[in-house]
Order: sequence, then structure tokens, then C-alpha cells
Amino acid sequence: MEKEGKTYWHRLVGETLKVLLEPVGIEVRVEVPVVSAPPVADLILIRRKETTTGGWTEEQRLRLADGLRDVAADHILAELKITESLNEKTLTWLSMYDTLYLDAAKLKRHQLKSIIVSSITPRKEFLAKHSFKPVGPVGVYECAPPWGGVVRLIFLNELADEPHNAPLKCFASRQGEQKKAFATIEHAGLLKLSTTFSQIVAGLWRLKMKSALNRPEMEGITPEYVIQLGKEWFESMVDATPEEELFSLPKFKHRLVQAYLDGEKNGEKNGEKNGEKNGEKNGEKKGEAKIVTRLLQRRFGTVPDWASEKIAKAELPSLEEWSLRILDAQSLDDVFSDKR
Repeated sequence: MEKEGKTYWHRLVGETLKVLLEPVGIEVRVEVPVVSAPPVADLILIRRKETTTGGWTEEQRLRLADGLRDVAADHILAELKITESLNEKTLTWLSMYDTLYLDAAKLKRHQLKSIIVSSITPRKEFLAKHSFKPVGPVGVYECAPPWGGVVRLIFLNELADEPHNAPLKCFASRQGEQKKAFATIEHAGLLKLSTTFSQIVAGLWRLKMKSALNRPEMEGITPEYVIQLGKEWFESMVDATPEEELFSLPKFKHRLVQAYLDGEKNGEKNGEKNGEKNGEKNGEKKGEAKIVTRLLQRRFGTVPDWASEKIAKAELPSLEEWSLRILDAQSLDDVFSDKR
């Protein structure tokens, strides 16, 4: 049972990876059953939704960090060490999790790779004692323990400053590495991957500015809390930006529309789950009509009755077209004109 007020870092890192990787066919789970009955371990499971003989696709590899993208196994079991240093107990527990999950999931040895992802870089003496050697990219180490198999370590502070490493490096213990990771995400355009991903990154950035990220005494940080921080930042940025400047930002146009689209469409999906399965098309039209109305209000102020009536009677393709025209339109006539 989870303790109230505790930060479960595997959930926070797992949610970050989930919104990053699932769109390209990689499943991410944060509650991993290592045996046929409870308990569930604090691990992250990363696996391909569709097993292919060629391994990860190029699109998937572009979103996987060093130490993960070269793994041939279909299942990756990752234990996280965010605020605690590595020790012998960690290695022992990972070996146990590996064996139990292998049996519970009925996998063969080559189908599973178990990894420790560490925010804090351990002392060289620890690595030497357990015969860890660097393999492949910077920040990735392996050893062959006496009980068999191979243990892989990924040190977030040491990973290269590349776009595919940046989402994980946000959780590095060194503030300098965190800062470089956030800068890489911004410069590489990763914020455009999805609204939820950008909200998580914005929330993590706000925690970093508070010097709260990775602090052992910081409790109660949940994925929902981080996403809410990001949403508040986004909304405050919109409110603080002058109209003419807001709509003159090319990169911001898409994000503004997409934020409304994601919010409204998610609301429609939630309604469907609650039993509103009939009139799905009508629900989608209503959601799009709300988007157009809100954008018009934001762009031109009060929406006249004739425009509201036109929106209410319009079909979905027209609504989608108008929502895109609003960003460049100088008047309501520009939005609703039949001329392309």
C-alpha cells in the first residue's frame, strides 16, 4: 500500500516515459507484478507493444535513451534510484526482481533485460568492487555478478546531451545536467510531441527552479501534481502575453490550438467512458464548436449572434477549418468567408 504524502519516483519517471514512448508503440507500466500475486514492485516496465524480429523501430529508438535503445530484449525492467545512492542491496533486489518477473511473465532469458537507472553517480570504488565496466555510450556500465546474468547501470549525470537522453536526464542529481536537459528538450522541439509531455516538462522545470527536484526530503510529488504545475505555467503565459504578440508567434499557434483540442477531446472521451456512447459524432462536433467559440472570444472579444448561429449549424470539417483560420484572420469575415 502506498503511503500518503510520499513521492513515488517510479510513477513520476514512468509517466514521463509513458507520454513520450507510447505514441510510438512502446508500452510503459509503473506497477509491475513480479510474482503471480501481490506485492507489486517499484519498477518501470518498458516493452514493445508489437514484437518485431527487427527489434526497436527507428522511430522508437529516437525516443529511447542510451542504455535502452540498444537492448535487443522485448521487455526492459528498470529499477530507479533517484534520491538514494547505489549499494549492494540494490543489486541483490534487482537480481530477485529479474528472476521473479522472468518466471511470472513466462519469458525466456533473451526476452528480458533488467537495468538500474541511477540519478546519483556512485563512487568509483563501488564500480570497481563489483567489476562494472563502461559499455557502449557514455554513462552506461555492465557487470557479470557471481549469481549469473548481466547487470546494467545507467547514470543520468553522465549521459550525453542528446535529445533522446534529455527526458530522463531531467531527473539527474546535478542541477547543471538538469539544466542542460531542459535546454535540449526546448531546442530539439520535443515540447511539440504532445501537450501532456510539454506540461510534464514545464512542471518538472518549475520544481527545479524551486530546487525541489531530486531532494530526498521533498514528499508528495505525483505525476498529477507535476502536470498541474505545467498547465498553470502554460495558462499564465497565455494570460500574460499581449494579443498581438501571442498570435504572431508561429511556434505557439499550433500549441495553442492543440491544447484546446486535447482538452476538449479528452473531455469527450471521458464522457463516453461514463456511458455516453450514443451520439459520438455529435459530441465531437460540440467539442470542436467550443474550441472555435473560445478562440474567437480570445481573438476578437464578444462573438456576435450570427457567428454563434453559424457555428452551431456547421459540420465538423467547417469547424476544424475555421479553428485554423482564426490564428491568421484579421476579422470575423476572414474566418467565415467561403473563399480559401
